[in-house]
Amino acid sequence: MSGNGLFITATGTGIGKTMVTAGLALALADQGIDVGVMKPVQSGGEPDDPGSDGMRLKAWTGVTDRLQEIVVYNFSLPVAPGLAAELAGEEIEVDRILAALKMLQQKHEVILVEGAGGWVVPLGREWTMADLAVQIGWPVLIVAHPQLGTINHTALTASAIRQRGLRIAGVVLNGLKPGVDDPSIPHNPRLIERFAGVPVWGTVPWIEGGLTATKIKKVFLQHVDIKKWISTLKTGG
Repeated sequence: MSGNGLFITATGTGIGKTMVTAGLALALADQGIDVGVMKPVQSGGEPDDPGSDGMRLKAWTGVTDRLQEIVVYNFSLPVAPGLAAELAGEEIEVDRILAALKMLQQKHEVILVEGAGGWVVPLGREWTMADLAVQIGWPVLIVAHPQLGTINHTALTASAIRQRGLRIAGVVLNGLKPGVDDPSIPHNPRLIERFAGVPVWGTVPWIEGGLTATKIKKVFLQHVDIKKWISTLKTGG
């Protein structure tokens, strides 16, 4: 698929892809770039639940696109989307997702597509989130936690992405809590760069209290190298 955008994945579920996607969108918008967001598939609640990923993306980024344009498939069961679809007697169709993405591309300069869970999350009987990312063809951002174990998780994810022929835009380490007794934390970014062969563009601290667009934008502008993101978007990775 042509056009400018990033596919956001993570080393697992609950790492903070939605907040990172919103933060990146807000930071890019601060540079005058018109950004759209998409969560093709989500599960675990109702689509208009304020706590759903799609609703949070819409609220935090301030995009005017309808929720139905941001979220193509929603399933109420809190399981992997492919299993949720199977149990609901439905089928997730890649062509429907790509068609919705093309519609968003007509409205924005850049689209950030947030996956669900990690890289190899089932979307059907024989295909996964990785297959969707390949169909889209854009560089991939990996969101990972900053603590002990992240080098292995990130390197494995990076290796799996490369095996599918996609470029890796970089890594954002997310959710660094203050006072954590983990001597690996200050060294993990450089070791990820060494062993995973990908740039770490920032470590985002844990944001206390309720998340708001103002808080998220401020943290991203302080802790993530946005100029590198813009360069990635312009060069295609």
